[in-house]
Amino acid sequence: MKRVIILLLIFSSVYGYSAPVKGKVLGVENSVKSILPGANIYWAGTNLGTIANKDGEYKIESIQNNNMLVFSFVGFKTDTIKWSGEEVIDAVLDKNTEIEEVTVVQKNKGAYISQINPIYTTHINGAELHKAACCNLSESFVTNPSVDVSYSDAITGAKQIKLLGLDGTYSQLQTENFPNLRGLATNYGLTYIPGPWLESIQVSKGAASVVNGYESITGQINANFKKPDAIEAFHFNLFGSAEGKSEINSNFSVKLSEKTSTAFFVHGENFQNRVDHNMDGFLDEPLMKQIHLFNQWKFYDGKGFMVHSGFHYLNEDRTGGQTAFRKDMERTILNPYGVNVGNERFEAYVKAGYDLNVKNSLAFISNVTNHKMNSYYGLNNYSGDEFTLYGNLIHTLWIDQLGVHTLNSGISMVYNKTDEMLNQSNINITEVVPGVFSEYTFKPNPKITAMAGIRSDFHNTFGTFLTPRVHLRYSLTDHLNLRVSAGKGYRAPRIVAENSFLLANYRPLKFAENEILEKAWNYGISLNQEIHLFERPLNLGAEYFRTDFENQLVVDRESSADFILLAPLDGKSYANSYQLEMRYELLPRLDILAAWRINDVKQTIGNQLVRKPLSGKYKGLFTVNYSDRLKKWMFDYTVQFNGGGRLPVVAGSPANSPTEFPAFTNMNAQITKYFRYWNLYAGAENLLDYVQDHPVLGTDRPFGNEFDATRIWGPVMGRKFYAGIRITLNHKSN
Repeated sequence: MKRVIILLLIFSSVYGYSAPVKGKVLGVENSVKSILPGANIYWAGTNLGTIANKDGEYKIESIQNNNMLVFSFVGFKTDTIKWSGEEVIDAVLDKNTEIEEVTVVQKNKGAYISQINPIYTTHINGAELHKAACCNLSESFVTNPSVDVSYSDAITGAKQIKLLGLDGTYSQLQTENFPNLRGLATNYGLTYIPGPWLESIQVSKGAASVVNGYESITGQINANFKKPDAIEAFHFNLFGSAEGKSEINSNFSVKLSEKTSTAFFVHGENFQNRVDHNMDGFLDEPLMKQIHLFNQWKFYDGKGFMVHSGFHYLNEDRTGGQTAFRKDMERTILNPYGVNVGNERFEAYVKAGYDLNVKNSLAFISNVTNHKMNSYYGLNNYSGDEFTLYGNLIHTLWIDQLGVHTLNSGISMVYNKTDEMLNQSNINITEVVPGVFSEYTFKPNPKITAMAGIRSDFHNTFGTFLTPRVHLRYSLTDHLNLRVSAGKGYRAPRIVAENSFLLANYRPLKFAENEILEKAWNYGISLNQEIHLFERPLNLGAEYFRTDFENQLVVDRESSADFILLAPLDGKSYANSYQLEMRYELLPRLDILAAWRINDVKQTIGNQLVRKPLSGKYKGLFTVNYSDRLKKWMFDYTVQFNGGGRLPVVAGSPANSPTEFPAFTNMNAQITKYFRYWNLYAGAENLLDYVQDHPVLGTDRPFGNEFDATRIWGPVMGRKFYAGIRITLNHKSN
């Protein structure tokens, strides 16, 4: 029998389970086999188990006095296989049908919290992504209670996320489990990942694994692309909005042999309508063109060696500002105000792994990126050229056959060279950071998993620093999990690149230092319980996370009317995040999600500890998803309750200047009609048509000393209607 290896798990933050038994879980329906990602595998009579990864592959440690391995997946018949010491067990599950021979389609759990991972992680799969348009990664969190997405300014369309009440720069963004979309890509990187290309997303909160680096402070967001050897052979998605925005996404895969496969992806986006609903003379949404090409290759020899590589090319052009502005106009105060941002990005990556023996495996991951940006904001010019090289070598040792002790160790290297020009000022930064790490996992029984890791990195500017992190999972009962975590994180922000959207402001940027090192501790505790209410699962969650900064880049918009100051923290800065969450199948095929989060985020600005400006005090989320018995129709409804917060008050402002922004509610809805190989979807965003008043200040004098397009706290676009079609064809399997 062929040996099957779960290499991708090595790159994730889930470590610590011995794997003398491994294999793949498939399902059979109408004589066609397909992989079953998320299938449950466990030893009969215990709660010692695991979940198949996105390729249907699993690893599970053997245990004494038990040789019955159980495989289950919703909608398929559970199978129990006797284990006689084999290294590989592949399972094939038959589809469940009713006596009347009418297929009952089980709903795929679109988002769930891993019950065995010591790190608090939410998994989001394709079923969840189909609940909204999800044109790109930034729109993939509409139904997620933990991640907030908002515009950075009212002109460029730049978006930012928030996790645990803090900006997305403090949560490490990854693609295929390696750090990505940093530096020049910070403000627009969320729109560089098309939603239809995604296979799954993992959102982890708090201190992450040291294997992935030192930069995560509030958590990690990892986006996985569809794979060349997956069952999907062809996918096409055409999207259009009532405002005139159009997108096309397509991918197809070719299996060149049993060992080699490749996949090609294309994304095109175009919006050229000059929309100004609030009649302030400025475009509500920038004109934009984007093309993104992606090619993947995967080789697996069937004997424990795998190589997976990918190549990206992206070109994007954004134009915003006054409706009368044209790119060919001379940029003077006598002409309309305009903004243009051009991005060109090349990226290549490779992941390789090899099972040395049943106790040892090696994995290597590397990527190289070149990003070029040219932009102007009115009379301000900003350009950048960034080159990044990343490498990570990981050795995994299963110390004993029972999986009680596991050790992950390795070395990493980050090289980054960024050349920026802000008006007449050159900013050149070179970063070289070799590092070493080790992470030990202790799992004495199925109820307890303890993980402790430390890494040491040697920064060419900031010297040597240590990153300790610990995680503990304890099952109080079979369905009640307690997790605690603590850890430190560091960031060396690209001060101008990450804040370039502030150039859409009459005040110049002033920064005390070209480079600083942010330092913070994060602590977290969470409880998750699953109970059965009226024979249907009810999932409850409660969590608390705190982040304490030792040093931080502070954006001070308030101390001076003459400039915006970017300087190191001088005082306290912290964030508290409290969240309650409930998921329940209220009626057959009717799922609801209700969540409420309170954010307490404070920062020292101008020698005063104050609430961080433009940060909402709370967020509530309620979603409803319903599909009919045969999944011919699906209906989704989402409502977000966004709390008010503090506005930045510039020194010298009139006494009657507003100091708070109000709470507001946002509603979205979508209907999907499924056919055998394709589906139609239509929906609306911002159903209440709520728009922030005066998102651009000083519109009558955009080159004057009152112009500001960066005080954004709410929607800048009103009600939007859209529709689209998805076509999917799968490979035939014998």
